[in-house]
Amino acid sequence: MNRFNKICVPIVFVFIGCAGPVNVSIRPDTSFDQNSTITVISSGHDPLNVSGQLEFLLSSKGFDVVSEAVARDRIEYEEEVSKSPTQQNTTGAVERVRRVPSAYILRYNYNYRPDFPNGYVFTNFTATIVDLSSGKIIASTNFNQGEFGSKSVSKTLTEFVDQLAHARNREKH
Repeated sequence: MNRFNKICVPIVFVFIGCAGPVNVSIRPDTSFDQNSTITVISSGHDPLNVSGQLEFLLSSKGFDVVSEAVARDRIEYEEEVSKSPTQQNTTGAVERVRRVPSAYILRYNYNYRPDFPNGYVFTNFTATIVDLSSGKIIASTNFNQGEFGSKSVSKTLTEFVDQLAHARNREKH
């Protein structure tokens, strides 16, 4: 039995601590301009405050971040004014978004579970960055870890932002 423990116990610890890397796919023709702004858009339900964590990490890596609340307040719309012969008042209808005060938006979604001692870990984290001038997805990630994965939320987000910063810095040189 002692020999069994010497072999199995290390194998179990290896699998418990394992989680895959956060892989980010970035379009080859993408260049993150140093002065371009990015807005993190939450899905609305964000109990882990991933939006705030991403904004902090992006800012700390030199990205120019515009908060979602400010971006939503500063969206400019083209309005179509309609009048009818029987109606004296003018009504406005939003026709289409003309300008958002950001070059990129980062959208994300996640599932998570509690984990000891890491607090919470993602079971799934997906994110896309969209270039608002072209509408193209310029970067994306899809991270999964199973029941034995122990990569914390903060470590996962840090790896994601580090890869984005690395791609941006590679473009500058």
